[in-house]
Amino acid sequence: MPSCILSVERFLAPHRYPQPVVTEWVRAWLEENGGAEARRLLSVYASAGVAARASVVPIEDVFFPGDFETQNDRYAAIAREAGVDLARRALASAGLDRSDIDLVVSVSCTGFMIPALDAFVADALCLGPRLVRLPITEAGCAGGVVGLARATDYLKAHPDRVALVLAVEFASLTFQRWDRSATNVVSTAIFGDGGAAVVLVGPDHPAASRARVRVVDTESVFFKGTTHLMGFHLRNQGLQIVLDRALAPFVRREVLGVVEAFLTERGLSREDVTRWILHPGGRRIIEVMSERLGLREEDLAPTEAVLAEHGNMSSVTVLFVLDEILRGGRPPRPGERGVMGAFGPGFGAEFALLEFA
Repeated sequence: MPSCILSVERFLAPHRYPQPVVTEWVRAWLEENGGAEARRLLSVYASAGVAARASVVPIEDVFFPGDFETQNDRYAAIAREAGVDLARRALASAGLDRSDIDLVVSVSCTGFMIPALDAFVADALCLGPRLVRLPITEAGCAGGVVGLARATDYLKAHPDRVALVLAVEFASLTFQRWDRSATNVVSTAIFGDGGAAVVLVGPDHPAASRARVRVVDTESVFFKGTTHLMGFHLRNQGLQIVLDRALAPFVRREVLGVVEAFLTERGLSREDVTRWILHPGGRRIIEVMSERLGLREEDLAPTEAVLAEHGNMSSVTVLFVLDEILRGGRPPRPGERGVMGAFGPGFGAEFALLEFA
């Protein structure tokens, strides 16, 4: 029993900067205390596949951040405002009322809120009193797929109900000025801010007939012994990015096998998939997926377009890619199949099999 996606909405951060502008800020930051080795990495900014990115604060506040408390307070305040706005717009696009919502899933890894974002959105929209809430906080780049998967699990058990998935990520508020490592320089070349909301209904809901795309099935894969590949270290100053050099080679080695296993178990092959909704972890990861999965340029066009215009927004990005396909110039035909996929900390892979309506 598939879940049915009725709407996808985006939150666009207000401060937008072309990559050359960001590069000059990075250059000035690195030149303060030498940093000759890190400066050599500035070439990454021209080849990252990112043309522009947005942030929730002006760029001077990104490169001269406050302490952890100040940054997290900013994260919480902006997340609450963006989450409420996203929820309202997604419900309006779906043609549903706020009283229809039975489950709210909130996804984020770039800040901390207790209670989580879903509680503040529920409070602002007067949801409940019978309301299921599920905050997902450490799934990283895979979080968008995880959120859809857990909403789909709920709707399989309750096929006449409605779920709202919210993802917000503000990587600009995690920048560590003291960290002049190659990892921080490279991550600053690709990460951006954004948010997304998805409204789903179960197959027995009256609105299911209006679905734009259905989540047919999902799967999670965990790779043991890989917890070092990706994540954050929690420092006194805030969240310090972890991106191991072995990440891209690991994806190169594993991606074909896990995708083919996912499809084979459902009686499908790569030739049965006409749409690929893949998380753009970065230019190198896109190239690896293209090579190993034998994808065409048009298969990865939505992924590359989102990376170019918005950067890597962690959990949010794959939802932007889905929206890019739905609103693009080559709309899916009814019955076309798609694979949504993302890797995230753990290290793990998350997949969803989609069918377009």
